[in-house]
Amino acid sequence: MPTPALWLTSVIIICLLMMGMLFSLSRSGIPGVATTACGAAVTCVAVALTAAPPLLAGGLPVPVRLLGGVLLGVDMALYFVAVRQFFGLGVPKAALAVLLLLYALALAAFWYVSTDFSMRTAIVSTMRGLMAGLIAVTVLRHRPAGQAAYPYVFTVAMAGALALMHAWRAVVYFLRLDGIGALWQSSTVNTIYLSIGLVTLPGIMLGMILMIHDRMLEQRVSKAVADGRGRQDPRRP
Repeated sequence: MPTPALWLTSVIIICLLMMGMLFSLSRSGIPGVATTACGAAVTCVAVALTAAPPLLAGGLPVPVRLLGGVLLGVDMALYFVAVRQFFGLGVPKAALAVLLLLYALALAAFWYVSTDFSMRTAIVSTMRGLMAGLIAVTVLRHRPAGQAAYPYVFTVAMAGALALMHAWRAVVYFLRLDGIGALWQSSTVNTIYLSIGLVTLPGIMLGMILMIHDRMLEQRVSKAVADGRGRQDPRRP
């Protein structure tokens, strides 16, 4: 069975590939693409900081490990912002800023006031699950009618599965039903989490790529129709 370190390394590699694709698509000018790419970059850094301690003698300093945990909330917030931008919706900047601040303070409390892996894990999963759920709801509510449903249904499915998995994981660690003390340690709960996350997190990025492709096709068709009408208009030179 793959070790947690291998799962985490796989997540980093897949997110790097998705990040490259997204940054290349950012030239399309479609709203939300660059934000999604930035979210993928933040995910890579966050997972790297989370996976690095067992590879280093003495591990990472607590502030660095805290940063990794905070970034695990920031990346999901960026994906949520990207989806809002993609659909031309306003971004609740003040609410997100307050939420991220409270999230960071809660993590800091369980690093500095009381070192508690289970509570930190539950907090991270609560934040990530909330953002994933909001992404699923946003895409479901604002999916354009009369267009191919697959890109949007796929994104809703990935975000919804990620939200449910994090909700389950948050309950498990709030109730202290798993005895591990670090993400890179093996347990049934951790293996399920990492295996589902390996599919659903990159799946959200892939869903965004599919929605971008759908938007680009729509723009191309609209441009072709407009050009055809222009050529048929005798008043145009």
